[in-house]
Amino acid sequence: MKIIRLSTFLDFGGIETKMVNLSHYNDIENEWIFVAIGKGGVAEERILNNNKRTAILNLNHKIPSLKTIWRLYKYLKKEKPDVLHTSGAEANFFGYFAGRMAGVPKIIVEEIGIPNQSSVAKKIFSFIFRNADYAVGESKAVVDHFVTTYKLDPDKAKVVSNFGLFQYDLSKLIVQKEESIFNIVMISRLEKVKNIEGVMNVVARLCDTTSRNIRLSIAGSGVLEKELKKKVEEMKIQNHVHFLGFISDPYPHLCNADLYVLNSHSEGFSNSLVEAMYSGTPVLSTTVGAASDIIEDSKNGFLTSVNDEEELYLKLLKIVDIPKEVMSKIGSNGQKSIIEKYSLNNHIEQLMSIYH
Repeated sequence: MKIIRLSTFLDFGGIETKMVNLSHYNDIENEWIFVAIGKGGVAEERILNNNKRTAILNLNHKIPSLKTIWRLYKYLKKEKPDVLHTSGAEANFFGYFAGRMAGVPKIIVEEIGIPNQSSVAKKIFSFIFRNADYAVGESKAVVDHFVTTYKLDPDKAKVVSNFGLFQYDLSKLIVQKEESIFNIVMISRLEKVKNIEGVMNVVARLCDTTSRNIRLSIAGSGVLEKELKKKVEEMKIQNHVHFLGFISDPYPHLCNADLYVLNSHSEGFSNSLVEAMYSGTPVLSTTVGAASDIIEDSKNGFLTSVNDEEELYLKLLKIVDIPKEVMSKIGSNGQKSIIEKYSLNNHIEQLMSIYH
């Protein structure tokens, strides 16, 4: 069986990381091709290093583009895949129409989060999701959303949880935590949906109300980088907030952190959350996407409401005073739950049940 996984880009980010991780699967029965509508980059190189095929089409990814549909149709007509699995809005749009034109036997569209769509977009994607062979999401919350929004037949909707590789040798890492500092780490694109500014506001309050020395380390790059750095200066918290830029290996930063925070307004299944839990670092997440399915509050992590700075502040105020042995146990519980439930093999089994 020839399987094409179509995404908008293969540079860096959540979907791209997922494609890289998926390319590690040693499949002797099926051929996998990882295709980007737009540009390639870091993810493309890593997929190639795993001896999987890639195709970087360098097409206009803005919806709608008839030229992109036509060029993608020509590519699919040439490759003749048995399955076309698209991920993300642009990939779903162009992939569905080009795939139907090319006669691809099975088309699966995947929603990666809960989008804020216009009425026109809802009509377009309602058509796409209702006419694709299957629609998948990384969490029950995402699937429930598009079933309701697009008036989709529930039998065509499937939850296919994200996964982690869990091959990283954490024992080789040198852990050098500074005892006098409570180190919070965030790893994400610097975009509004991640609500990094909300965490910065809370950190500023914590610096004024707790005796603990708080440090917020932000790893990643994106359109808000200059704006966020300027805000740090305006708030005069330069000694407490540090920007790490894009990082290729998150684990040294995670293992030296006291807490990982995901403060997003919306998520599907966060790769960085999975990585943080695998590292054994305690995590705090808003109740977005799969977070509520993965985390049992105060047992294997912490949960807080979406877009509620006061609740986030009170939660962090409590967390910074939790004894180290208790935090260590919560981190260990998180690691165990991730390894048991969210492996690559489990993910592949779920996919194959749909592909076949």
